[in-house]
Amino acid sequence: MDYVVFDIETTGLNKETNRIIEIGAVRVKDGVVIDTYNELLNQNVVIPEEVTAINNITNEMIKDGMDPSLALLKFQNFIMNSEFLVGHNAYYFDYPFLQNEMTRHGIQLKKYFIKDTMWIAKKKLPGLRSYSLKNLTEHFSIVNKDAHRALSDVLATHELFEKLG
Repeated sequence: MDYVVFDIETTGLNKETNRIIEIGAVRVKDGVVIDTYNELLNQNVVIPEEVTAINNITNEMIKDGMDPSLALLKFQNFIMNSEFLVGHNAYYFDYPFLQNEMTRHGIQLKKYFIKDTMWIAKKKLPGLRSYSLKNLTEHFSIVNKDAHRALSDVLATHELFEKLG
């Protein structure tokens, strides 16, 4: 199996008005991480304080970030030829946000099959009080040392995906 686990960090929850400021991903082959992608994007926007309080990404950090068009093209190359994508709440948040951001930059994103760990967990672990990444990583004793940073969330999601097997 060859797949990519990905996560994004954004300036807010609205895919029409907010922007992606970080993309993290790992390429996995036969259960082993074989490559990593992680970029901050300089969208020339101001990150709201309440967003920085969650993900610890500051305006100063993205000032030196990659041009969004280049970062998105690099990400598209990174995921190319993967069998599917994996993410946590990716079906309703990350993937649509990514599609919208790529369209905004004139990039065509092919359709990928999404395996969403939140929905897999809901089927395999009925009755949990929450299916947030935080709650599920605690449930499985998975360490997510920099929660709400894309690459850290990706590594935790990859481990969660393997455990939900």
